[in-house]
Amino acid sequence: AIPANVDWRDESKSLPRRARAYLDINCSHCHNQQGAADTSGLDLTPEAQGAAMGRCKLPIAAGAGTGDRLYDIVPGQPDQSVLLYRLETTKPDAMMPELGRSLAHKEAVALIRAWIAAMKKDCGQDE
Repeated sequence: AIPANVDWRDESKSLPRRARAYLDINCSHCHNQQGAADTSGLDLTPEAQGAAMGRCKLPIAAGAGTGDRLYDIVPGQPDQSVLLYRLETTKPDAMMPELGRSLAHKEAVALIRAWIAAMKKDCGQDE
């Protein structure tokens, strides 16, 4: 009885479910408590909430990959969020995912931008 992700491209589904599905499919295999990116402290599995999933969380071990942004996700402010910067940059030492791409995935960047922009401007639970 494991819940299935929605199709992140299906605009009839809610924005949070679509964004979380995209992050699960493309990021959570590393960004989880036992994954290769566990030292980042960023958990992008569907179950993660609040600071664990990046809301108002200081980046750990990101180095130049922060793009001079202070938090992984700044609710309501996508352009201040490390997560969006890492998805849209093509700098090899900062881009995520770090392998298998040379271009930014424009549709994904737009989806994650909209999701962060729609978040309540506080550091509570995911809406």
